[in-house]
Amino acid sequence: MSVETFTFLFTDIEGSTVLLRRLREGRYAQVIADHRSLIRSGLAAHGGREVDTQGDGLFAVFSSPSACLAAVIAMQQALEAHTWPGGEHVRVRMGIHTGEASQTPNGLIGLDVHRAARVAAVGYGGQILLSETAATLVRDALPAGAALKDLGVHRLKDLGRPEHIFQLQVPGLPAEFPPLRSLGNESLPNNLPAQLSTFIGRARELAEVRALVDSSRMVTLTGAGGCGKTRLSLQVAAELLDGCGDGVWLVELAAVADPQAVPTAISGALGIVSQAGRATLESLLDALVPQDILIVLDNCEHLIDACAKTADALVRRCPRVRPIPPRRRNQRCRSCADRSRTRLHVCERRESPAARRAPRRPRPGTRPCAGGCAGSPC
Repeated sequence: MSVETFTFLFTDIEGSTVLLRRLREGRYAQVIADHRSLIRSGLAAHGGREVDTQGDGLFAVFSSPSACLAAVIAMQQALEAHTWPGGEHVRVRMGIHTGEASQTPNGLIGLDVHRAARVAAVGYGGQILLSETAATLVRDALPAGAALKDLGVHRLKDLGRPEHIFQLQVPGLPAEFPPLRSLGNESLPNNLPAQLSTFIGRARELAEVRALVDSSRMVTLTGAGGCGKTRLSLQVAAELLDGCGDGVWLVELAAVADPQAVPTAISGALGIVSQAGRATLESLLDALVPQDILIVLDNCEHLIDACAKTADALVRRCPRVRPIPPRRRNQRCRSCADRSRTRLHVCERRESPAARRAPRRPRPGTRPCAGGCAGSPC
């Protein structure tokens, strides 16, 4: 595989789900068509190459960082001037990063592709964000009147190395935005730990877990020890941070030996103080009744019955609390019994990033599950 240097551009429409509900399918389809047409015109005018489209997003590459910058300015100006169906004001966020990627039969593969996508994900509609690498390359060749605003260092939602992010400011385009949707944003309460590596691949599992979290009161990830249940749970939690609820929280239970201490561990992670004269679980439930939060209960294998009891109480008493308890495949708990609780089996995979994008089939190094899924979720 040949490795090349590209400037990556990711774009997507802000609030697309709400927009779809408001416009319905017909007019929303026209919004998507208009969006793609305007983006593609900018690509064609400045030497960009479209790589992929998914839903309301588009991924493109440029050989020149300066050309990418000229293209995104033209795109945002065209988007601002466009007359949208239903009188809507459609706003598109854009993220730029320069780095290396390998050209494979399944597309461009590389850590820098993921970093570019994460830079775009923390922005707002109408905002143009650049990584430190991209900003350094274009700083001395900005168009007349344009400037780079230093937004500081941010933890991105891939939970890996922080990124120094800059905002491109252009006369006539919006310049004021809320704080970035990074993990350090106080409007996105969480205690998610920084990870030493970038989350790569497993897009199918991510999409399925996110859909299950949206449709179920509790989702249990099962799988063999070491297959990545915790990492997948943390990534889903990070991607669900959007500032709308009361945050996402990790409760680490590895050091908890007493089953009766599970409610205490959850309270401690969430900063909830027990009420005098009341059981810790009751105080926890009282505090969480009005909250809209996601709780990842990690390393609960040795406390499975206590965790099941606590999670069941949370689901029954707190209508907007969603627990995710990863556990080993052969363990059973009563709280997974009814249809409001969903289990997803995560199979062990040792595939390369390129292999993850290929059609699913059994291959050496992959441990199929009992259902014969050959490395994908059951």
